[in-house]
Amino acid sequence: MVYYIAAIANGFLSVINKMVNVKAGECLGTARGALVNYIEASIISFCLIYITGKGGELHPDFITKVPLMFYMGSVCGLVAMIFLIVGTKNTGAMTSTVLMLFGQLSTSIALDYVFFGTFRPIQILGIFMILIGIAWKEKLRQAEFQRMVLTTKEEEAK
Repeated sequence: MVYYIAAIANGFLSVINKMVNVKAGECLGTARGALVNYIEASIISFCLIYITGKGGELHPDFITKVPLMFYMGSVCGLVAMIFLIVGTKNTGAMTSTVLMLFGQLSTSIALDYVFFGTFRPIQILGIFMILIGIAWKEKLRQAEFQRMVLTTKEEEAK
């Protein structure tokens, strides 16, 4: 049960993180906004390493023995952060969050198959249902936008 609560908390924090990063990107620019995020995360990580008494993990011998593949997480995270800032500015929090979920679910299905050999077609159906929901939401958003434009034009004509 604790793991489910942690996953839900992660969901809340991810959306808050996303919106803070979007605002940082708007104020500072996309690259600088992402940089601020990573500098802040690095400082917090250094503090946690020392608080837990594992300061030896910062020694060059330890760092050079870490397989290069493990550093790809930070590269993927940085690219994802930049995509997040750019995408959320243009689609809004709800749509970008659901699209991010779509990407995560699709990747999870692929990785489960590659690493564990598991695949269930029902998972693909679930992903398509998410896509249908996004398309419906966007259609409603466009209709609302067109309604606002028409209302504005009618008011200006009076």
